Amino acid sequence: MGTVAEAIVSCAPMTGEVSIMTQKASILVADDDDMFRESICRFLSRAGYHLDDAPDADRALAKLQQQRFDVVIADIHMPGNSQLQLVREVQRHASGISLILVTGYPSLDTAVSAVGGPVSAYLVKPVNFSELLEHVRRCVAQSALRRRLSRVKEQLRRCVDDLHFSEASGAEPLNRGEPTWVPSNLTVRSLAACLSELLQIRAQLLRKDRATNLCELVECPQRPKHRLAIQETIEVLKKTKSTFKSKQLADLRTKLEGLFSNHRPPCA
Repeated sequence: MGTVAEAIVSCAPMTGEVSIMTQKASILVADDDDMFRESICRFLSRAGYHLDDAPDADRALAKLQQQRFDVVIADIHMPGNSQLQLVREVQRHASGISLILVTGYPSLDTAVSAVGGPVSAYLVKPVNFSELLEHVRRCVAQSALRRRLSRVKEQLRRCVDDLHFSEASGAEPLNRGEPTWVPSNLTVRSLAACLSELLQIRAQLLRKDRATNLCELVECPQRPKHRLAIQETIEVLKKTKSTFKSKQLADLRTKLEGLFSNHRPPCA
């Protein structure tokens, strides 16, 4: 069982979060057409992604078992995938991965099968590279969100395990009938970090400009006090700006005013 301290580190909200693109998302291209496979790899490599490739479904699955990919681009009619076995196997061996299917022989049956399965896009050859890149970017973003959500779920599970462990360790009550155990600060902080991350994920999925912070969510009683204190500070800085001509004080006032213009009063 992982420690709660580990949970806090791995689940803490990230400021200026590094995008998965910056971390060079990995893409697997599986197609028996050598020219198409190599051209896709060159194009996406120039776009900043890490590429690997396979000429058939069996070797594609072998690579999926060896390393993690963010997106798989696969031909429908390549060897080993005549009945879309790759679609099912990808979910077995790499659950949550985004799958883009391409084909030079489109048919209604394969399109229906693709839409009914865990497929993010269905493209017909010759593929429009700009369209493909847009799908890849969307899939990479979805893959990053799924990974973040999985991480939060794992850390929440660790917190629950820690609570069970604490409860079992302090099961004997005091004479007053009160329990001898309480949740540790580390556990509570870890839970708060996970909630903050969930709020960030929710905001990204809803395409909001900003995420609700924990203070807003729980209606923290300290928020009105902090808001009043900052407003009073701004007023003092305005009244004394002619007396204390300081660029630093002016910059400070601008930052404080920005908290309210963005509707983001400070947290408790």
